[in-house]
Amino acid sequence: MIALTLECAGEEAELVAAELWERGAAGIQEEELPGGRTKLKAWFDAGEGLREQFAAYAPEIVEEEEQDWEAEWRRAWAPFAVGERWWLAPEWDETPAPEGRLRLTVHPGMALGTGAHPATQLCLRALEGEVAPGDRVLDVGTGSGILLSAAARLGAGVRLGCDIDPAAAAAAAANLARDHLAAHVFAGSLRAVADGAADVVAANLNAVTHEALAGEYARVARRRVIL
Repeated sequence: MIALTLECAGEEAELVAAELWERGAAGIQEEELPGGRTKLKAWFDAGEGLREQFAAYAPEIVEEEEQDWEAEWRRAWAPFAVGERWWLAPEWDETPAPEGRLRLTVHPGMALGTGAHPATQLCLRALEGEVAPGDRVLDVGTGSGILLSAAARLGAGVRLGCDIDPAAAAAAAANLARDHLAAHVFAGSLRAVADGAADVVAANLNAVTHEALAGEYARVARRRVIL
């Protein structure tokens, strides 16, 4: 495996990275440097022509041992705590949750909702104090299904989810099924949900969407809306 290290101005980094990908890079690591500079490290199967193609960026080329990219990627997903009760762990991690915390299995993938974003963490923290056993909980824009998973762990009797992206809805349904958690997830909007269908509505979406759906939240939620 050939490792190529380059240095460029920060504003050029995206274009240089695109050129590296086009050249056949197996992976790229980016690091910000003082003075608005960026260091890029890319790995290739062979090094012919790399020094010449990227001569403008002070290239350094070394030969490294082959890396297991999937293993490296998995190591970046360490379990972590959120709020007072949650312990988020990737699906391949088998370590038990600390005492007093509820384990939420994270399924990293294309759908949003790995628990790393502050907005998702705030929603999880809000659910801790708002969901009672037996509640009907609706997750609008369900993404990976992580908020529905949380609702299930809190004892919600009915879990409903919707997402206007069919791929996200399918991913959420598949994730919940793998975790043996029953939920009803469909591809569509909140406007398809009946009046008063949920005790708690959670919507981890952007402010523009909240403004557009404000009336729908009030129509569907019996007790609480978490935005």
